[in-house]
Amino acid sequence: MRKFFSNLRVVEIIYILLLLIIPVQKYLQHSYNNFTIFQHSSYHFFAGTNLYLEYPKEYFDVFLYNPSYALLFVPFAYLPTLAGMFLWVGFGLALYYLSVRLLPFDMKARLFIFAFTLLELITSLENLQTNALIAAAILLTYVYIEDKNNVKASLFTNLGFFIKGYGAISGALFILKRSKFKDYLWLLFWFTVILCLPLIHYSPGGLINLYKQWIGSLLSEHSSNTGVSVMGMLSSILNLKIGTIYIQSAGLLFFLATMIFIFLKKNYDQVKTLFLAYMMIWIIIFNHDAESATYIIASTGVAIWYINSSRTWLDITFLIITFILTVLSPSDLFPSYLRRTYVFPYCLKALGPFLVWLKIQFNIFFPEKKQLKIANG
Repeated sequence: MRKFFSNLRVVEIIYILLLLIIPVQKYLQHSYNNFTIFQHSSYHFFAGTNLYLEYPKEYFDVFLYNPSYALLFVPFAYLPTLAGMFLWVGFGLALYYLSVRLLPFDMKARLFIFAFTLLELITSLENLQTNALIAAAILLTYVYIEDKNNVKASLFTNLGFFIKGYGAISGALFILKRSKFKDYLWLLFWFTVILCLPLIHYSPGGLINLYKQWIGSLLSEHSSNTGVSVMGMLSSILNLKIGTIYIQSAGLLFFLATMIFIFLKKNYDQVKTLFLAYMMIWIIIFNHDAESATYIIASTGVAIWYINSSRTWLDITFLIITFILTVLSPSDLFPSYLRRTYVFPYCLKALGPFLVWLKIQFNIFFPEKKQLKIANG
């Protein structure tokens, strides 16, 4: 397998095959509900109807994305469905490929990320979700901050937010990098531009009403979900009846403490790749709405962590647990009995990334010498 993924051309061929297969497969199976939700959100946007109501005659589930997302999806929505799906899958593949390709790692490390995340990428794309785009937006924010191109970095931070709210997590990189005041102005500029996009069709009052409806839908949905997350794992395995918000608040305190520690110690350049991995894992395992398809973000974080780790027996064990329970478990390569009986009911997909997150948390506070050497190239 290592030899198979030792050539970038192989990765490119696989990605092209995915583009050719997935849209046709989902279309012929009539299994593209998520695409239909996004498609009709654009229709509802221009019809002036509530984006966040149930429309059982059109699709299952509800639209939970930012109002601006309904407008951003227009290039895909108004094409014939199959053509729109080709473009949508191709866009996700291309942006994810570009984001990994541009990472300031050597080719061997980038090929490892491509190989490790391939099955998760397929899982995400088959769901026709936005998760590959969120992963790419976080990575590209990191890439362009490192390249001192904060105009592009701030654009991708905002795109991440307006596609899915938690995509804004990459904004933490601006703080830890000690960005200049003008860089925050660029963040504000792109935020204002994308925020105001619906004014193309709505009045200012209509825009405010759209956001009230969006926030209301998020709050009503938050109270009941635990997702494929730390909360879901604790609830199902230990039968703990702790409110989701309390566990998320604890996770947030760890995240803020980590940021403060790095900021005060002024060692961001030494731990930046670890923090990138930490951030991508954290945003999923403490997400009450996390599902299998979102783990392309966390698995990318795990891959980035591993290439910057000391490769101890514990690191390798955590990597194997993640690959088996997180990456392999949704696929046909994993025994369906084990998936139905253990992995799904007990949210074990979150276990590997959670263990890696704990390891990174420890290593940021107590760095390993070899780890710092690898992180510095």
